[in-house]
Amino acid sequence: MIGALTVGKKALLFGYKRYGIPGAIVSGGIFLAGYVAVRRALRGGADADSLDEALEAELGPTDGSDDSSDDSSASN
Repeated sequence: MIGALTVGKKALLFGYKRYGIPGAIVSGGIFLAGYVAVRRALRGGADADSLDEALEAELGPTDGSDDSSDDSSASN
C-alpha cells in the first residue's frame, strides 16, 4: 500500500517539475488539504458501517433533493 508520505512526495515533485517552487507549494498544499479532509471524514464516522455513512456524519445528509430544480408542487 502506498503511504501518505509517498503520495505527498510525488505531488510535490509533480508540481516542482511542472511549475517550479510555486507549483510544488501549491500541489503540496492541495494534497495536504485533501488528506486532512479525508482523515476527518473517516475519523468522524469511525463507528459507521460504510464510507457513505462516514461522509454523511461529517458533511451532513445528502438526500439529493433540490428545491429549486423541480417546482411541480407549486400551483399558480
